[in-house]
Amino acid sequence: MKNYKDKYQRKNFISLCLSDEELSEVENIADRLNMKRAAAAREILVSNSKRLKSQIKKNDNSEILFLYSKISNNINQIAKKMNTNLDKFLSGNGEEFALLIEEIFEDMEKLKNDT
Repeated sequence: MKNYKDKYQRKNFISLCLSDEELSEVENIADRLNMKRAAAAREILVSNSKRLKSQIKKNDNSEILFLYSKISNNINQIAKKMNTNLDKFLSGNGEEFALLIEEIFEDMEKLKNDT
């Protein structure tokens, strides 16, 4: 025979600490919607989850955007140095250029592994 918790849909429990002001806000919403306090808190939590998921997605993309920015910056540095000092680049003493290109490849690998 199943006990109460097994029959009940919401058997997971979360403990939450609120300030007096936060609790008052939840209670006010519960009263105005004629809901129990737990139901109101659950509704607030679930209804805000879409907004929070959107923010998480933006945060996840920030590292990718940072890597793209680094790559484009390195490409611009290489192009500028090649255009301003082509003799040095062609002479084979382009260790600077090799380091920048290596950074580009490392960042591209990170991007490839993250997506």
